[in-house]
Amino acid sequence: MLSKTWNYITNIGVQNGYDSALTKRIILSNQFNTVAIVIYFLSGINNYLLGDVFSAILLISFVFISLIGFYLQKIKWHTVGITFTFVAINLAIFYFESYSGFLSGTYLFHFPLVLAITFIYDFKLDKKLMVFHFVLIVGLLFTNTLTDYSLFKNDFITDDNRHTMFLFNIMASFLGLSFFVYLTIQNNLNERRLFLENIAEREQSEKIITQALAEKNTLIAELHHRVKNNLAIISSLFNLKLNDDLHIDAKNVLIESRNRVRSMALIHNRLYNGNELTSVNFEEYATELVSEINTSYPAIANTVKVNAHFKQSELNVAVAIPCGLILNELLTNCYKHAFTNQANGIIDISFTETNGECTLSVKDNGGGLPTNYSKKQSLGITVIEALSEQLEGTFSFTNNNGTCFELKFKY
Repeated sequence: MLSKTWNYITNIGVQNGYDSALTKRIILSNQFNTVAIVIYFLSGINNYLLGDVFSAILLISFVFISLIGFYLQKIKWHTVGITFTFVAINLAIFYFESYSGFLSGTYLFHFPLVLAITFIYDFKLDKKLMVFHFVLIVGLLFTNTLTDYSLFKNDFITDDNRHTMFLFNIMASFLGLSFFVYLTIQNNLNERRLFLENIAEREQSEKIITQALAEKNTLIAELHHRVKNNLAIISSLFNLKLNDDLHIDAKNVLIESRNRVRSMALIHNRLYNGNELTSVNFEEYATELVSEINTSYPAIANTVKVNAHFKQSELNVAVAIPCGLILNELLTNCYKHAFTNQANGIIDISFTETNGECTLSVKDNGGGLPTNYSKKQSLGITVIEALSEQLEGTFSFTNNNGTCFELKFKY
């Protein structure tokens, strides 16, 4: 019962969601206020037994004044409540120090008060409040010293009474000081326990997250592996249909379709075999793609030189796949149409990024676009247009000593 009452009193004003610093401040303030109320009450009884009824009544009245501090905490006026509590205690000490004189030892209660202020406030965050309380304590001490404790002096109290009060006050202040130190240590131990529990929970959570991430990466890698295998099967099916009996146009359609599938398979293969599961080194991918297309057109492979210039290599999957397919269409068109009437062909591939805008350009030194060029007659250009829209980019074809393609999109 006593423990529940103590917990209820010390947690008055504490709300769910408060950080540890504010919670600690409220709890320590409530605990100190409770200790002060007990000392007021016991001092009042002591003074009453000594025959000083007035001071006994005044001390009991401070018990009720201190209850205002709990009320302010309850209505969430925490800074005001803590300040009110310390100011009330300061004024009580000041009054009874003057009332009973220096020999009564009332000033001894300033020590647990200073300790409480030091423990409850954070000097970096509450410098002004701490300075205010310390200045108030020093100011009240100097006031009593300069007035020779005569502002509220009571002739009723004899030196014997003061001696008895001194013994009581030194005992009460020591007990108050010791109790507050004990409460502070207990709070720190509780904070340490909670801190260690939080660390243990965090470590457990990190372990679970790490395990889940590893499982996710394994699943993604397996997914890329299966997609790559499925695309390889589709590519093999195209190869089965490629034979000498096919018409040249049909053979070209199958080769182009196979190359589109292979361009996607290359990306999934790089994702499966690489360290990253969400991004692709586009420069290395382009090199592999050129090699694949060279294999598809052996008749002119040795007469075509491909130069690559990349300033942005890493692309995520969502961008790498459409860029890869676009590059496949452009290189295929170059190999098929650009170098019909010349012995040596040059293809320049460039991929750069400036201020978040990527530019993919492919230029050849071939014959250029025909004058009657129309994108509606080319499936490849239709594919490029659709993929550019997917990237939310814009593209253009120009004739400049050959065909020059340029695609711009945000990344």
